[in-house]
Amino acid sequence: MAANVKNVIVGAAQIFVSTKTNSDRPQTTVDSAGLAWGAQKAAGYLNGSSNWRDVGYTNTGLEVSYEPGYGEVTVDQLLDAARLFKQTIKVMLKTELTEGTLENVHLVFGQSDPIVTYSGSTGQSDQTFTPAANTTAGYKNAQLNLAAGALGDAPVERSIVAVGQAPANLGTEAAPQDASTLGKERVYIARRVVQVETTAHALKRDGATVFPVQFRCLPDDATMYDGAEYGVIIDRVYSSL
Repeated sequence: MAANVKNVIVGAAQIFVSTKTNSDRPQTTVDSAGLAWGAQKAAGYLNGSSNWRDVGYTNTGLEVSYEPGYGEVTVDQLLDAARLFKQTIKVMLKTELTEGTLENVHLVFGQSDPIVTYSGSTGQSDQTFTPAANTTAGYKNAQLNLAAGALGDAPVERSIVAVGQAPANLGTEAAPQDASTLGKERVYIARRVVQVETTAHALKRDGATVFPVQFRCLPDDATMYDGAEYGVIIDRVYSSL
């Protein structure tokens, strides 16, 4: 295939995180049971779904790192020992969130407890983040609990979808499909991610506060994800927003 400047990818990705965690994470197959966006733009579908939340503006876009490795495994047999190699893969997602909502702080800190909201009139708490019914001064309208953790606690698992620009030529170099005049996008789907890295943010007098976060991707061993345990990268064409 001849060189094509339209295959150069420019621009940040729009990042969505699952609103449910652990075993309640939404299914991430691209079909009627999972991400059923059809011919619709992925971001339009995700914004209209209660299973996903747009994290808002980022400072550095999204950085995806892929680190393959091979560990040696010795297998003892009756007459000899065979040396085998097992591939190990480390996939990381890194970004800096700029919108300092409690939902984003909750995500960055990897907390398992939900954000608690309060009604100014009754003090009743709720497990989903919605604006408080009463915003009278002096009442706690929302708070994020920072738990100390307990023996046996596991990291909170989420799913992430990032939507960005796609190259003009979709498919293989041998048989490219020229989609330069169509609505097209590249979608990264990470099936299981956990936040296990140190994070810090500064409240500065002369600059915006950013919230750095780094996720480690874990493989999902469900049968439906065979061969795509970490996730998928999809170049797709859409016809509606």
